[in-house]
Amino acid sequence: MTRNAKVQLFERYRPLIDDWQGFAESVDAPLPTCVWTNRARVAPERFAELLREDGLVPEPLAWQPGAFRLSRGSRPGIRWWFLAGLGHSQEEVSLLPVRLLDPRPGERILDLCAAPGGKTAQIVQALENRGTVVANDALVGRVRALRANLERFGAVNVTATVYDGANYPRAAGGFDRVLVDAPCSGEGRLRKQSRNHRVSELLYQRYARQQQALLRRAFALCRSGGRIVYSTCTFAPEENELVVDTLLRELDGALRVMPVGCGSFRTEAGIVAWQGRVLDPAVRHCHRVWPHLNDTGGFFAAVLEKAQDAAAPEDSGEPVSDVPAPELERALFGRYGIEADLVLREWTVHRRTNHGLYLANRGHLCPRYPLPDAVGLLLIRPNARPPKLSTSGAMLVGAQAASNFIELTREQLGSFLARAELVLAPAQLQACTGSGYVLVRYLGFGLGVGYLDTGTRCLESLFPKRWMGGVA
Repeated sequence: MTRNAKVQLFERYRPLIDDWQGFAESVDAPLPTCVWTNRARVAPERFAELLREDGLVPEPLAWQPGAFRLSRGSRPGIRWWFLAGLGHSQEEVSLLPVRLLDPRPGERILDLCAAPGGKTAQIVQALENRGTVVANDALVGRVRALRANLERFGAVNVTATVYDGANYPRAAGGFDRVLVDAPCSGEGRLRKQSRNHRVSELLYQRYARQQQALLRRAFALCRSGGRIVYSTCTFAPEENELVVDTLLRELDGALRVMPVGCGSFRTEAGIVAWQGRVLDPAVRHCHRVWPHLNDTGGFFAAVLEKAQDAAAPEDSGEPVSDVPAPELERALFGRYGIEADLVLREWTVHRRTNHGLYLANRGHLCPRYPLPDAVGLLLIRPNARPPKLSTSGAMLVGAQAASNFIELTREQLGSFLARAELVLAPAQLQACTGSGYVLVRYLGFGLGVGYLDTGTRCLESLFPKRWMGGVA
């Protein structure tokens, strides 16, 4: 799509935009790359050093500590630090909803439209991997992608569910905060889309009905006094301010728009009239993000609060119960010299039928319904003899291993991530007690699992095929 065609597509927004020329130039410009630090694995300062050592020039985001802009074309998804879960790549404007949600450690939070999981991972980090996050999406395939991202990130406090968000069961219980990052017409993504973007009044109205249904369910599931953040990546008032206005009128004082700031990140106020419809004046407290304001994609966000006297859902949830796990003791404590207290002081081990052993944080409260797709992080895969740690489990605890681990060189790193076989130097086997599964590290950071043959000094990479990338 040509620049003129893009600009023409948004002509109806000209009266709303303060700098039409700046907007017109921005929609055709490449979108900057943004990454943020997984603080559970690495400090932001060290992460910035790793980026520089990888030939990149990280530019800190003033409004979001621990996040950085990179030069265009940096391809973070194939970098070793991304594959090792030290950081995550996400469009800068997509960091806004979770900042506005303001999650606190120990809370119970619902991400109603969670896939592919970037915002869920932000919530996990804000909760310091404690409390409870329920991450839901309506499609199984999207939840699989979400789980892969959260496994790489090391999330132990997430229950993943597959359910229509607009009809999410009340039996799931009450939530302190709910994020509704809703499906939308996607006009704000045009900077990273080359295909023709077709919109119509019919499309706006179809999405608006779905968005209203999601917000109604979020309100029903949120506790009294709790917070709901509603966000889209479109410019259309039909899907943004008009949706919020509809809910405010329906709920008649039980829901209000909160005036929450965004730091140095620039936004414009929500509009209070559109095509002859006058909206609730409180809608001006919504945030409208045009691409030229911060050199980002387009976005919309509203911070909503449920009234203290509004009807609340029943607080419910089922704790995760420990199971006896001799496999864990053999695979983790014995072979790798990791102290049991390190794992079991804050985490609990549970079994999911034939799916293996999972690790979840203590105090985690699963919804009673719908049935979870996964609870916590897969630690040990089923039926492996001897027991084998999952890649996500090895990444989570690998830095603490005192025996049977391998430290890779920079030259070996790319081969391991590409699942190639490596021949190790004798000095690299000093911590190994014999052939078998070993934890693999680079610069002390866990990368995954390999199978070592001490006779030939060959290391077979078991890095997951679905995570395969390589090193740029």
